[in-house]
Amino acid sequence: MGTRVSVARPNRASSTDARERVMRQTLEALWFEGILDYIRSGEMWRTQGMDLNDHPVEYACQAEEKFSFGRIKIVPHSLQRAGEPCHDPYLFLTELIHNKLKGERLTVFIEELLETLAKDSQSLEILPESITESERHYEALESHMTEGHPYHPAYKSRLGFTLSDNGRYGPEFNQSLSLFWIAVQGGLVDISVSAGHTAAELYKQHLTAGDIERFGQILEQAGVQDQQKYVMIPVHPWQWEHRLETIFTSQRLNGEMIPLGYAEGGYRAQQSIRTWSHRGNDKAPYLKLSLGITNTSSGRILAYHTTQNAPLISDWLEQLVREDELLQQEQFAILKEVLGISFRYDELLPIQQEQAYGSLGAIWRENVVVHLEEGEEAWPLNGVSLVQKNGEPLIRSFLLQHGVAAWAKALIRVLTVPMIHLLYAHGLALEAHAQNIILVLENGLPKRMIVKDLHDGVRFVPGKLRQPDRAPRLHPEPEVHRQFNRYSFIHAEAPADVRDYVYDAFFFICLSEIAWVLQGFGLAEQQFWIWCSETIVQYQEQHPEYEEAFKEYDLFAEDALIEEMTKRRLYGDGELYFRKVRNPLRQAKEVETL
Repeated sequence: MGTRVSVARPNRASSTDARERVMRQTLEALWFEGILDYIRSGEMWRTQGMDLNDHPVEYACQAEEKFSFGRIKIVPHSLQRAGEPCHDPYLFLTELIHNKLKGERLTVFIEELLETLAKDSQSLEILPESITESERHYEALESHMTEGHPYHPAYKSRLGFTLSDNGRYGPEFNQSLSLFWIAVQGGLVDISVSAGHTAAELYKQHLTAGDIERFGQILEQAGVQDQQKYVMIPVHPWQWEHRLETIFTSQRLNGEMIPLGYAEGGYRAQQSIRTWSHRGNDKAPYLKLSLGITNTSSGRILAYHTTQNAPLISDWLEQLVREDELLQQEQFAILKEVLGISFRYDELLPIQQEQAYGSLGAIWRENVVVHLEEGEEAWPLNGVSLVQKNGEPLIRSFLLQHGVAAWAKALIRVLTVPMIHLLYAHGLALEAHAQNIILVLENGLPKRMIVKDLHDGVRFVPGKLRQPDRAPRLHPEPEVHRQFNRYSFIHAEAPADVRDYVYDAFFFICLSEIAWVLQGFGLAEQQFWIWCSETIVQYQEQHPEYEEAFKEYDLFAEDALIEEMTKRRLYGDGELYFRKVRNPLRQAKEVETL
């Protein structure tokens, strides 16, 4: 097991930075989504809160409405309350949210913000001033991606983790973690495996001969006569301790579920928290584990249908990519999800099924190293937007080496061409936000991209696929799943829904954040979007055969639909919340043609 970490006492600078960011990012989202009204007077933006005596109190700050989707950015450390600098997030949340807003999840939303404050303060305490050269490789960078969601107000809530849990399992603390295993009667488990792989081969990447022998002895001591009738499942230690041990009490007592303990190898938590990489076997598949916490917009369960669909979707996409001439030219790749395992919740009575849903499952995902060639290095894409504690952007040396314009153009092409080709040529959208994209560089210059997290990160209209007969027959999403996440679905009703998935995940968050980092190096935000629109137009000119798709999946539409994440946290998932915002791709194209 990894060493339990004591909770450090935050220093004043770390605490101040976390308080300021929670307030700033919350107010940006409340304004952008139209939850709070504001008045603009030049650079100063003002809004009214309500104090404990029901008297109005003014909050003001310097802010700007950006070219990128009209997103609102507040100047750091400019927030004032009643004309004085505002440093108190509790007062801020009381007067601008608790006393001002209504919503069925208002109390939980405030809790998520306060949990974010606590955990971000804890993270900032151990943050290095800069990332050393030896740590600038994919596995280490996954632990250095500490900023969390760049838009969501509860960007690091990790609801369910104590600070002790956070220090132990949070990726930024870079603990050497041990993986917990259990054995479950085979009739209660389903496994899905990618073509060309076997479960035995994939298990061997994570279990030593010593592990197998020791686990066998435990099963023998538990009275198991035929060990072949049991299936071993990797489990996040927190999940076993806080969820599974209790939820599956009946199965533990009757011998259908047997805890095996910890395997020998050490692991590293990636930035998604619940995906782990093996420290001792650098080619071993990553393990994505069910984790019963809430972070940003959703609980981190692994639903049965997603685990069983994962290899089916990966095999389908791999074949599509392999047979597509343009994607091969672009050297586009996916990290296949080669094995999925899940408890069969339909075997449970309803009262236990509701508790257990999505709590026990895992997905084996290919390691990025199997896709890299000599001279290439892989980065999580959000490393491009990372500003280190010393204030220096992580990509500064690359920009100085190649020039801002050349580097930005290379990046835009590498990211945009595969995404729009999948959309136009195949009718497919991927949930390609920065955490799901791996940027491959060569000599510091963007070369190509790899996309991961595919089991529920694909969207399409079945009848609009280029080769609908090649699409896999997926396990259907059960009705109960919408109680947990109404935004998690694969089959869309209209092409506009597929296009908006690209807008939301790829352009709205991912590219906007990159544009602002490059703006700090002198590249105008509008120019960045002009180059994006030029890339799309050039593609369209080179591929007139997809003219009909250009209209159906119109990336130059006047408006884009964006998920309203804050309304979702405030008002619940009773309905879908999307906001119509102006499209910077269209605006940039219009500027370019003037």
